[in-house]
Amino acid sequence: MELRIYGVNTIKEAINSGSVVSDIFISEKKHKNGHIDNDLFRLIKERNLKLTIKNEQFFQKEFGKDALVKGIAAITDYEEKFFEDVIAKNTGKSNVFYVILDDMNDPQNLGSIIRTANCAGADCIILPKSNSVFITSSVANVSQGAVFYSDVVRVPNIARAIEDLKDMGIWVVGLSSDAEDDIYSFKFDIPLAIVVGSEGKGLRRLTQERCEKILSIPMKGNINSLNASVSFAISAYEIFRQRDFIK
Repeated sequence: MELRIYGVNTIKEAINSGSVVSDIFISEKKHKNGHIDNDLFRLIKERNLKLTIKNEQFFQKEFGKDALVKGIAAITDYEEKFFEDVIAKNTGKSNVFYVILDDMNDPQNLGSIIRTANCAGADCIILPKSNSVFITSSVANVSQGAVFYSDVVRVPNIARAIEDLKDMGIWVVGLSSDAEDDIYSFKFDIPLAIVVGSEGKGLRRLTQERCEKILSIPMKGNINSLNASVSFAISAYEIFRQRDFIK
């Protein structure tokens, strides 16, 4: 699947991950001013990649205004992963950490979650095939290239995937602001799948019913809800903290 990406960090990560990067473009303005990241330029030379100077009209037409601001863009290939393969790869691993996204329709949230999941050591991100955004150029760019290192899979039925994970001995824990117990009262040193709901609606009823535990994030202000990607980030780093910093 072709992805059109932009920005120094995203392009560097695409190259470093081993993804196929077929073309890289730099704007006339950026080239004229000599604003080329040294590490990226070194990578381009080492990998013998094609770098072409293009005008602003090209950037605007082919990549959009955000790419025009960045002044550097690329065309790369994204290879979709599959649920069964990723599960098989992680079989036998102690304390796996999966992320399940229920009705995730915002590419900004998805990109942020993929970035955080990679930083916090998640093994896989699971999305439904319908009613959800998948990997797009926008998602790749928001993730700052984390998509190229992450196993992101789609399944026909989230409820069925949850049951499959439970059958493997993986605890499925949902996040909801209505839950009585919070993430700081739970011990995460177990094989785990965290379920995050959509922005605004939260977890669907059928999804929530299949979770073995529902947890909330404590709040003390006037607003009683958090952005989906922020909720996940707080939870992911509590999991990371418990697993890696508490002995």
